[in-house]
Amino acid sequence: MDRSLTNQTPNLSHADSALQERILAGHHAILAQVEYFRSNFGTTESRWKKDGTRVTIVDETISREIFHILQKEFQTDDFCSEEGAETIEPIPTKSEFCWILDPVDGTNNYAVGVPECCISLGLLRHGVPVYGFIYDYGRDNLLQGGKDFGSIEGITPVKAATQLVNEKLTYCMHFPIPTESLKALTQALGVWRIRCPGSAAVGLANVATGRLDGCLEYRAKPWDCAAGAPICEGAGASFHFLNTPVFPLQSFSPSMDSCPFRVGSEIFHKEVIKALKITI
Repeated sequence: MDRSLTNQTPNLSHADSALQERILAGHHAILAQVEYFRSNFGTTESRWKKDGTRVTIVDETISREIFHILQKEFQTDDFCSEEGAETIEPIPTKSEFCWILDPVDGTNNYAVGVPECCISLGLLRHGVPVYGFIYDYGRDNLLQGGKDFGSIEGITPVKAATQLVNEKLTYCMHFPIPTESLKALTQALGVWRIRCPGSAAVGLANVATGRLDGCLEYRAKPWDCAAGAPICEGAGASFHFLNTPVFPLQSFSPSMDSCPFRVGSEIFHKEVIKALKITI
């Protein structure tokens, strides 16, 4: 990432001062962790959590450091991280603004030196994602934006695809997926082109930048899409949950259920709706 580009943000003229302040602070907080993220890639210590997912010292450190920066400025905001402390019950999110962080999305990749991984930070207002930041390690660039602001990668405006990216529908999806959905998709899977980067947020980044037609995720959690959803919407893609929407977010827990979603171009949604027989 060109260091001269680090102060670039989309046009924030539509944002009130409270939102502008948080977008600029989030931008700063992400960039403050980039060198640390880079320097520990593929070499950091890791362990397995009770739920069978990997966590590294980098996950825990970035989670702590980003929130330390933001909490100094916005003490009354809610702060939710995949690496937050487990609680018996989900914690209600009551503040106007809420930050949702995945300090290393694609931890399995990051720990062993596969470059499809990122830092993902979403800003919610009244429970709805309004702005997102994704530091994409593989491209060494910062992607950011929101529905009301447009989206940029570095300093370059990005747009989601409006026509097929390749000769056949090309999209991101990770396995396993529910048996019924697999049955419904069986015929389409023989035709569509699937990419499995190992990071839902990286998949969303590739939708926003027009490198994929869409993303269909069954295993994602709120921290996987809180940043990518508004970035994709800012780039012109549309985002929809497959089941009950998790946003507006009313409570948070690191052990909360998955929230399957689809995001992408009009062509992508049309094909997914047809394959899954979704009633609109």
